[in-house]
Amino acid sequence: MIQAQRASTPILGAPNGTDTWRRAGWQTLAVRGALAVALVAMIWPAIAHAIEVWSTDEEFTYGFLILPIAAGIVWFRRDALRRSLGQGRTAGLAIVAASVVVLLISRRTGINNLGGIAVSPLLFGVAVYLWGWPAGRVLAFPCGFLLFGLGLYRGLLNSVGFALQSVTAVGAATISRGMGLDVVRDGLILHSTTASPSYEFVVAQTCSGMSSLLSLLSLAALWIYATRGSVPGRAAVIAGVLPLVIIANTTRVALVLVIASRFGEDAALGFFHGLSSLVLFGLALAGLLAVSRLVGCKLPTFATSS
Repeated sequence: MIQAQRASTPILGAPNGTDTWRRAGWQTLAVRGALAVALVAMIWPAIAHAIEVWSTDEEFTYGFLILPIAAGIVWFRRDALRRSLGQGRTAGLAIVAASVVVLLISRRTGINNLGGIAVSPLLFGVAVYLWGWPAGRVLAFPCGFLLFGLGLYRGLLNSVGFALQSVTAVGAATISRGMGLDVVRDGLILHSTTASPSYEFVVAQTCSGMSSLLSLLSLAALWIYATRGSVPGRAAVIAGVLPLVIIANTTRVALVLVIASRFGEDAALGFFHGLSSLVLFGLALAGLLAVSRLVGCKLPTFATSS
């Protein structure tokens, strides 16, 4: 009887099951914390460069909204994400490795937007590796949505932006002549020598419609993510963004010419110039919603199920 009591008496200083479990839990937490810090350190240069682009280029200022919106989507679908957590897949590690290679190439070559593009598959690969494909599917859209902010580069203004400037100048001159104005187009310059008062405008980068195009594309992506509809219908919504932006921006510049021909350049470039930008962007957005309804995309359901 005495021997049995001695055998069951715990030895001071010996680890028990609770201590072992706590130690293992702290070790797991430390490893995950270290990985999170390493992940943030890896993607921070891309985020920092994107912030610098958003801050210096008016056409890209909408980028400040991309990260909060992506985070908001993850928060909104937190229940679906929690239910989808499962066993991680090693295939995610391959996605992570490929993304890291692209990030390293970006650092080496100085092509910063390439690193921004790599952030989306990197985060997706981490999710798949840790929690499996179902969790990856839940996080796929918010990860991909980051491309609208982190994938921007100033070269867009030199290629797509210049093309939009040319289309806007041609369209505005055509509409203005159809309204009876004596408008002469010389490249990107629109002027009139017979109007009183005379005027001359340059369709600059800020008037190209680039900011409207990119911001409306991001809104269209959000819309088709939230709505329910066929794949061709959703593709039609995305395809409708460019013509809607061109029509709205061309109409805006044509109206500026009308105001200038009646009241002078100062009136056209003052309050009306800024107000027309907001109004016509709203009309383009309304047109996008009309296209969505026409192709059968239903109103947002905001379901949180996976």
